[in-house]
Amino acid sequence: MSVTKTTTITALAGNLVVDFEANASAEQNVTGNTSGKFYLVEIDNTANATTLAYLKIQDSGQNAVPSNASTGIPTWQLAAPAASKITYAFPEGQDYSAGLNVWCVTSPAHQSVASPASAVTVKIIAS
Repeated sequence: MSVTKTTTITALAGNLVVDFEANASAEQNVTGNTSGKFYLVEIDNTANATTLAYLKIQDSGQNAVPSNASTGIPTWQLAAPAASKITYAFPEGQDYSAGLNVWCVTSPAHQSVASPASAVTVKIIAS
């Protein structure tokens, strides 16, 4: 498993989740099996010189938990251009009801199963 969850006390949120190798295999309930909000998502796609990365985030309470990318419908989808690092900020937070599932593919299509060729690192700050 290449996901870590660190609990810290801050004014914004208490959890930092890092997936060091985000790919088409869904990481389930990376924030735990509880409700909360996420405030910041960073996608580091610098290792992929010519390929966009599409991070799919799913509220586990809204849909069937995916076993892989082809079976999951994301609640949120965020893109990272090739050879770049991008940060998405949600000042009011994005609510989720039962934990977050995450996976990363090279196409915006829901049924996409193509993992990026090189590692994509994803960081999520959540409550």
